[in-house]
Amino acid sequence: MKLAVIAHPRFPIKPPFAGGLEAFIASLVDTYSQHIDVTLYAHPDSQVNTKLVSFPIDEQAYQRYPDIVENDFLLKVMADISRRGFDAIHNNAISSVPPLWACKYDMPILTTLHTPPYSKLKAAADLASYSPYVHYNAVSYSVAELWRPFINDHIDVIYNGVDLSQWQVEKNNPRFAFSFGRILPSKGFDLAIRAANELDLPFKFAGPIFNQSYFDQQIAPLLSNNVEYLGHLTHQQINTCLQQAQAVVFGARWDEPFGLSTVESMATGTPVAAFNRGAFPEIVADSGGRLAAGNNVYSLAEALAQAVQCHRDDVRQRADQFPLATMCRAYSDKVSALL
Repeated sequence: MKLAVIAHPRFPIKPPFAGGLEAFIASLVDTYSQHIDVTLYAHPDSQVNTKLVSFPIDEQAYQRYPDIVENDFLLKVMADISRRGFDAIHNNAISSVPPLWACKYDMPILTTLHTPPYSKLKAAADLASYSPYVHYNAVSYSVAELWRPFINDHIDVIYNGVDLSQWQVEKNNPRFAFSFGRILPSKGFDLAIRAANELDLPFKFAGPIFNQSYFDQQIAPLLSNNVEYLGHLTHQQINTCLQQAQAVVFGARWDEPFGLSTVESMATGTPVAAFNRGAFPEIVADSGGRLAAGNNVYSLAEALAQAVQCHRDDVRQRADQFPLATMCRAYSDKVSALL
């Protein structure tokens, strides 16, 4: 079986990963390549242990005209896939191009829904999903429910997974709240900081800055002896922080589709405090932490105060529900069924 895996072209697939989508693809192609002939289509700076095909990206043009650059890149990807004659495609690009192309040329394709339904994707899904060759799955039931009105087919759910063995730590005098991920308004780092401040709890956070004005205007003024930005950390450095963290706080302003960092945190026995929206109720449930009753800083602070009381064994057991092997096996079965 020859399988083409399409990544979203915005960021390379290499550590330290820009976000959960990039980490997801890296894990998946490693597993796929153990059993089948895999080619990854991704950003040219990607570093993976499988065949990589890419095309030049003008980063300055990407900053100014992201949709045009992405469409151009993905049109080249689909044309190349057509020439090479793959048996199936696993599409992870947040774009209408791959499913519409596959619909037109009767190419078996599975598209994983990693985000809520953006306007530019809805019409494409509505049209392409009538094809017997085009199929969709979601990373959580909350995402599947949001997409259901726009897809004329069953939407399977395959939860994301992590290599739990890479996130095992022994807690070392936990003494601060922590958060990590892409730093931009939707992730709500300012809300997480304010929640920790309500409890006078030291707070540290890490991640790549995706929106500099957000950081400068809403985050920087909150930095203090009690609030520290650590930069974009490696996996090992994040592990060290989690070893010393009482809880992880996520102040997401949007309906988080899944959140790999949620499972990674719980895998270290670190409870999660977050808003009761998106996939958090599915992932955290009752034992992985506590969810805010309201959608404000004060309710998030209350959830944080309750989360630090959670027993780390219960938190760890909740993470055990999301192993990487289960995710990869489900995707392998799914793409095989496309044939």
